Amino acid sequence: MMAGRLENKVAIVTGGADGIGRAISILYAQEGAKVCIADINDELAGQVVAEIASFGGKAMFAHTDISDPASIAAMVNQTVETLGEPQVLVNNAGFITFTDDPATLDRATWKKIFSVNLEGMWECSRAVLPFMRKAGEGVIVNLGSVHSFQIVGGHFPYAITKHGVIGLTRSLAVEYGPENIRVNALCPGMVETPTAMATWAAMDDPEGVRKAVGDLHPLRRNASCEEMAYPALFLATHESSFMTGQSLIVDGGRSAFYSD
Repeated sequence: MMAGRLENKVAIVTGGADGIGRAISILYAQEGAKVCIADINDELAGQVVAEIASFGGKAMFAHTDISDPASIAAMVNQTVETLGEPQVLVNNAGFITFTDDPATLDRATWKKIFSVNLEGMWECSRAVLPFMRKAGEGVIVNLGSVHSFQIVGGHFPYAITKHGVIGLTRSLAVEYGPENIRVNALCPGMVETPTAMATWAAMDDPEGVRKAVGDLHPLRRNASCEEMAYPALFLATHESSFMTGQSLIVDGGRSAFYSD
């Protein structure tokens, strides 16, 4: 492999076995990073590790429950022992909820989504920060969403957690900027992940729904997972070295488009 933009860097990608996380893991490895795929899906993660190995990249899998701080700590320790101390963390793991009436949401679901989508991001960040502080540099990329800025009905409390991601990003950027640790958020529009495709497939008119969602973007289409991986690469490299506490919105123009 030729030297890449992340040569010799150690990166952790949570939720790295599928969708956007998978695309980021593969691109990072192609650019020379040694990647830990932290995921709860052993089978899919193994497939990504094998794909990375097929082109000469280096990756490992650590079974990780992002809602469990002990599981996160074990994953980081395994990464250090196998690949080295992490310089890059991509907080990608999360899940979406659909709620017609917020008042009917049970407390267990509320706590679960916060434990993964927001608290898990902080616990992963807290676990890698000692290594970044020791090295005097580091990069954290948090996955936000268009839901981080605009409330779309029927997604309670997912949108709340994604608003929280922006607060977490900006706060960590301020706190650790003096130690050369950069923290930014990547905020996608609609991405055609396997989960999204499966959701549409279960509907009466999958292609019609897919097109209708795509048409909400001025580009009149949804994004591919790979189209999110390249901005995530930019945020992890020296190319964005004076950028911290920011939200990189990659949404096909969705947030610029008014629809009543």
